[in-house]
Amino acid sequence: MSAIALEISLAVLLGSIAIDFIFGEPRKWVHPVTVIRKVGQVLDPYLRIIENKQVAGLLYVLLISAMFGGLIYVVLYAAYSFVIAYAIIAIILLKGSFSMTSIGQDINPVVKALEEGRVEEARTFASRIIKRDTTDLDASGISSAVIETISVTLLNDVFAPLFYFSFFGIAGAFISRVTNVLDTLVGQKNRRNIDFGKWPSIIHTVFNYIPAKIEALFIMMGTELLNYRVNSISFIAARTSTDSPNNGWAMGAMASSLNLRLEKSGYYIINENGFEPSVGDVKRALKAYYMSFYIYLIIFVIPVMILIYFLPIF
Repeated sequence: MSAIALEISLAVLLGSIAIDFIFGEPRKWVHPVTVIRKVGQVLDPYLRIIENKQVAGLLYVLLISAMFGGLIYVVLYAAYSFVIAYAIIAIILLKGSFSMTSIGQDINPVVKALEEGRVEEARTFASRIIKRDTTDLDASGISSAVIETISVTLLNDVFAPLFYFSFFGIAGAFISRVTNVLDTLVGQKNRRNIDFGKWPSIIHTVFNYIPAKIEALFIMMGTELLNYRVNSISFIAARTSTDSPNNGWAMGAMASSLNLRLEKSGYYIINENGFEPSVGDVKRALKAYYMSFYIYLIIFVIPVMILIYFLPIF
């Protein structure tokens, strides 16, 4: 690849990050996550008529991934001859594949409510961003759930898409996002999705397998730079505490580095002997989230892009 192509790719990466920090997320009705969900919901009943539900689920995730990956390739190919138009379109598309700053905007109301002792309001705000019933959670339980969400969001919305962008470009980043959305859509182990959602869940797990390990490393590095790191339990012990090994790496890294006891009642306890989380720990976890991203970008994403562009095989 030429040096000019590398420069454009780096500009697209930095431009998409700048848009995220300046403007945040696009309107819900045009947000890529919303579009992916709608496509998934439209195709769902047509594929469920296939008798073998596991095969149907596999076709479901492959078809939708191919649709979005192919569409992105066609759009970028059509605009390739027009550098400025290509860069603008590429920046918008890449921004749609990851979400960096929205987590802070979502968590700030929870933090403020907890700091002011308004636990009931904190439960309400937390229920909008975490996937569990918050009715009986106390301040520590809310803090634990929010910290877990910070860890998993860093994996699904930041590390995984940018990992695949660094190797495979915008289409790779977007397909990573597709697998995440489809897993949340049909990956539940309930009567309706136990078979149909099996392959979407497996494929998402495979996509996040390496990024989860990388995230754990960079959380450790980020908390070290912030002078937070404790390393109270091993990541291996933490990752086996949850049903999802990838989420176990993400949450375990945060629990270990901040020495926190993270619990989902009836499901798992990570770092059982750690401290009960507080609102101060939520703020520390959010700082670790951003620090991990910065060093990931500088130490991994950009160097990988440069290396790939200068390898002879490319």
